[in-house]
Amino acid sequence: MKVHLGINNCYAVKRWPEPDVWGKQISERLGLRYVQFTFDLLDPRCTEEVRYSMCGEIKRAAKKFGFEVHNAVTGLAAFTYNMFLHPFIEFRKDGLRWCEQAAVTSEWMGARGVGGGLSGASTESFKDPVRREYLVNEFIESLKYFARYAAVHNQKFIIWEPSPLGRDMLCSIDEGFRLHERLNRDVPIPIQFNINLGHQCGYEMKGRDRDTYKWLEELGRFSPVINIQQTDGLFDRHWPFTKEYNEKGIIKMDKVLKALDKSGLKEVYFFPEIIHPFELEESEVLKDLDESFKYLKQFI
Repeated sequence: MKVHLGINNCYAVKRWPEPDVWGKQISERLGLRYVQFTFDLLDPRCTEEVRYSMCGEIKRAAKKFGFEVHNAVTGLAAFTYNMFLHPFIEFRKDGLRWCEQAAVTSEWMGARGVGGGLSGASTESFKDPVRREYLVNEFIESLKYFARYAAVHNQKFIIWEPSPLGRDMLCSIDEGFRLHERLNRDVPIPIQFNINLGHQCGYEMKGRDRDTYKWLEELGRFSPVINIQQTDGLFDRHWPFTKEYNEKGIIKMDKVLKALDKSGLKEVYFFPEIIHPFELEESEVLKDLDESFKYLKQFI
């Protein structure tokens, strides 16, 4: 299995929005080539002029520092939206518009793929079996539309991030198989998972669905992009891979690689998604990143 190590640049949100700054940190300080870009750093709803200008800054920084924006994803702000599963159709349509703008912006910054967390049903909708089934079908058709639109804008794949919550659409391995098959019927580019190693913690999850390594063994071959974080398995922690958190965490990179190899996956891009409190001093953020990537590079 071919393995690549990059970074989700969520760590830079509100601290280092300048591409020259985070680009230099990623390339020169951390010694990485691949970036998973978070739209928290560039809202796709910005005017065309603003987006095009910032994408130019990103591409210039990429050339200057030698990094590549591999894919662009929703980030924290858009993850809080209901998007494709909103109870009101006007908002579901608006979610499609958001994704259209995201695909265009991803193309402008030179990324290969686009996606992220794109769905969240209301509690009332999810507990109604008829309504829930209707929204499942809406979600699938919306994601297919996104794939068709993104393909026109030179995207090679869509990635979709399973959440710990059932009302976000996927929190079981068995459902993952069913959804992947339905999503990839009659689409011009593949719709793949973006498994996150901290998301096997939902209150609805039972048995093997709470086992991170089972997700990797069984669904890993459908997830060429994976977000990694240190976590205790109780909540979606987004801890760094420092000595302190490795001692209390459940993510062991040797086990991760073995599970993925067992799945049959041929190539994977790991993007650590490490999120610190905004109030933490910047030097501490960088210190944690330094230690985390020194640790991770022992395995990759």
